[in-house]
Amino acid sequence: MSAEVTRVLLQTSPVEGLPGWETRLFLITYPPGADASNHSHPVVGIGLVLEGSIISAFDDDPEESFTAGQSFSDRASFHRVSRNGSQTEPMKFVIAYTVRVGEPNTVWPRE
Repeated sequence: MSAEVTRVLLQTSPVEGLPGWETRLFLITYPPGADASNHSHPVVGIGLVLEGSIISAFDDDPEESFTAGQSFSDRASFHRVSRNGSQTEPMKFVIAYTVRVGEPNTVWPRE
């Protein structure tokens, strides 16, 4: 992950009826030009862009752009492209993942 990108865990909540599972809500901020491409998600995430725009693509799919007020899904797949759509403005979004307690919602490659 780009060192400038911040991930703040806003809340966790147990999933009623699914012992051992929780939903996590994050606030993610990308400064201008930031890139956090090439990571994976073992579970689906549902997000909403709060400000700016994000460029996203999974596997070999074409790139898509989402702007403030638009929702999007993070597939349970390889997130090939994940970058701020602007070189001059920050981008922020909230995203929720439902995962097994103790397991990651995002996996970064080893360096």
